[in-house]
This record gives sequence, C-alpha cells and structure tokens, in this order.
Amino acid sequence: MKTRELQLTLQVWAQQQWGEHAPSIFTLRAWARSGKIYPMPKKVGRIYFVRPNAEYIRNINSLVHRMREVEDDE
Repeated sequence: MKTRELQLTLQVWAQQQWGEHAPSIFTLRAWARSGKIYPMPKKVGRIYFVRPNAEYIRNINSLVHRMREVEDDE
C-alpha cells in the first residue's frame, strides 16, 4: 500500500520557510497560481496544500535549468 506524503497549507509552509517574515496569504496564492512554488501546490476547495520540501522559485528559468541538470545526472 502506498503511503501519502504529509501536505502543509501554504501558510504553514511559508511560516516554516520564512518564520515571521512569511509573505501574506494573498502573495502565497499568487505564487501558487503562477507556478512559482515547486512542486506545484494542489488546491482542495479553497485551500492550497504543498509538500514540505517545496521551494519558492523566483525565476521559472532556474527551475528549467535544475530539471535539466537532474536529467543529465540520470
């Protein structure tokens, strides 16, 4: 049986990443919609859930570069 990985809400994830300097929920939702959080958060109802190891990606090109590096290593 496959176990599911624990998912965090955007606010909890941001608190763990940045502490008291976490962005507002409005900013976090905008990042989720625009693909700036990888892996992409999942929306359930009105709440976004994200993996604990997710990262904020400022520049989407840097994500593409990272993905290509992983492919080259394999």
